[in-house]
Amino acid sequence: MNARARSMVVLGLLTVVAISGCTQSLEVTYNPAAYRLPQADQLRSVALGIGKFEDRRSWIDRSEPQSLAYVMQQRQWKFGLTYQGKEYVPVQDLVQMIFVDEFKRAGVEEVKAIPQVFTKDAVPAMRTAAEQNRLTYVLGGRIHVFEIVNEVGVWTVTSRRAVTLEISLVQARSGNLVLDTTVSQLDRQGEGMGVRHTTNADRLMNTVFRQVVTQVIEQVAAKLALDPSDVHIRVVLADR
Repeated sequence: MNARARSMVVLGLLTVVAISGCTQSLEVTYNPAAYRLPQADQLRSVALGIGKFEDRRSWIDRSEPQSLAYVMQQRQWKFGLTYQGKEYVPVQDLVQMIFVDEFKRAGVEEVKAIPQVFTKDAVPAMRTAAEQNRLTYVLGGRIHVFEIVNEVGVWTVTSRRAVTLEISLVQARSGNLVLDTTVSQLDRQGEGMGVRHTTNADRLMNTVFRQVVTQVIEQVAAKLALDPSDVHIRVVLADR
């Protein structure tokens, strides 16, 4: 191969890299966090809708749809997640899918995914969605942090995995925002000379996010179980 041919090959490879944008989708699985809650019997009559969370991560380019799937940047590389065979799953879709499954595991028998994005700034829309779908509550919120960051030192790499979700729960009957909170978890540790990207992705999902899911379910379930409209009182008159 002469010099001109080699130059053309190199140019072609550089073009491919530029077009691909230096991205990779890391395959992950998720180990369910939810266990059947003690108040599960009280949750049987609850119909819960789960909307998509608004992705508010500061480093996401919202003009680029694939950007919504990224969870890590490393130099020119950007990494997304492959989940259930689908590459570059948007984080807001991933959060919704897992919450739907985990609430069912916890004991809420009727859970429905709603395609709209809901936040606490859209309470009327959440109530309307609840009424249209015959739901008791609708859950929404914002994704503020869902990322992996490798902090490079002189001799080591410290990996930080973090998730922060804003949670908004609206009751259909009253139209009230009955839960407005933020749940956050962080896992940070030195990794010597580095850690595999797949290991980082697994820890993000099954250590950090899993803890967030557990906390959210417990807090939401506590609100659902205390709903006066779902409390049934039985009076028994005894003969004297």
